[in-house]
Amino acid sequence: MTGTDWRQALARHPVHDLPPAGASYVLGRWHPDRASLKGYLFEAQVAAKALRARHSPRKFLMVGRPRSGTTLLGRLLNQVEGVRCDGETLHNAVLCPHGMLNRRAGLRPMQVYGSKLLSYQIFEVQKIADPPGFFETLLADGYTLIHLRRETFDQTLSLAVAQAGHAYHIRDGAAAPAGTVTLDPEVFARQLRHFAAMLDYEDLLFSQLPHLRVQYEDDLKDPGAHQPTIDRICAALGVAPTPVSADLARVSDRRDITNLDALRAVAEPILSQDRRRT
Repeated sequence: MTGTDWRQALARHPVHDLPPAGASYVLGRWHPDRASLKGYLFEAQVAAKALRARHSPRKFLMVGRPRSGTTLLGRLLNQVEGVRCDGETLHNAVLCPHGMLNRRAGLRPMQVYGSKLLSYQIFEVQKIADPPGFFETLLADGYTLIHLRRETFDQTLSLAVAQAGHAYHIRDGAAAPAGTVTLDPEVFARQLRHFAAMLDYEDLLFSQLPHLRVQYEDDLKDPGAHQPTIDRICAALGVAPTPVSADLARVSDRRDITNLDALRAVAEPILSQDRRRT
């Protein structure tokens, strides 16, 4: 695929026409994290502090869908000496996303600095007009890109359960949320379509960009895989690895989903179509 074909395919991708189910905004028009002034105020504060900062760490950016393992990977990386991984630096809209990432990095007296960007924030919050160009500029600026993937059924189920219980992360050993959860199969199907399309978009985007790939099922689901995953990432970032251990438990593993078979039934034709397309 040529560069032009790649950009055109991304611009015409079906994900642009699939709003997240149950979202409290109109796709392409309004998002609460874009309407808020929080990001602009935070950006101004960071810019003022950056005038006095002189740090130049190596930089990375994690990219993935919600519930794809970005929080877990960030917490593991924060256990590595010399590495600082912030959360969603671009959670709210800012004037200059690239500049915000750079200035935030300059405030950290670390060897390596990074943060995470959830893929919906590219379109609905930051409204980056040219995503390929944005990431190419980051690469030219020395960033290491890390793409986190997770099988869509489990990723969507994890998000739906977290939304239903208003519990997105549980410390390992903490009490599990009480009770059972029943999910609306029709809403779940719409969520699944959206996230399947989003993963397809991500895969197409990163097919032409140098990056590290982290697959949740292979690299994060099993605690035994955490250290080799961190070692691999540290090697790419040019920093010595240190021992790490997870302190989060999977929310969906702690809840009894009463209609899991019904959810699998509505998911199968959607995922089968997605597999045929790829």
